[in-house]
Amino acid sequence: MVALVLFHLIYVSTEAWPMSEDDLVSLLKQSRARNERLRITGMLLYKGGFFMQVLEGEEAHVLEVFADIETDIRHKKVFKIVSEYIQHRDFPDWTMGFTNIDTLDPSSVPAYTPFLEHDFRSDYFSGDSVEAHSLLLAFKSAPATW
Repeated sequence: MVALVLFHLIYVSTEAWPMSEDDLVSLLKQSRARNERLRITGMLLYKGGFFMQVLEGEEAHVLEVFADIETDIRHKKVFKIVSEYIQHRDFPDWTMGFTNIDTLDPSSVPAYTPFLEHDFRSDYFSGDSVEAHSLLLAFKSAPATW
């Protein structure tokens, strides 16, 4: 039996237009269905019109999903922070966790830091993929919004 080589990709993007809660839930449902089919796990954070997401799985599937995100009209300014092979999944039980940071009580996440006071803009994250990954991990134990 051949061992599965895992890959992960973290990106940030900006919503192309203001999305309602219903729009966000619809996007999440579509993502979960596709990710489950492709055996992709990950975490999606949303804050004030900005998205940060990590995708984990087989490289071809992760890159396929990311290519679709790059051309999705709901996203603009899509910026890849890191893409690399990994030894294990950090989010093995999530087909797509989602946390809306705008509605989250900071005291519910012990690792909530001033880092979150910044928007998820590419210019902020471009030099620090470790901090972006740490942020996503901090929300792993937070309750999912949807």
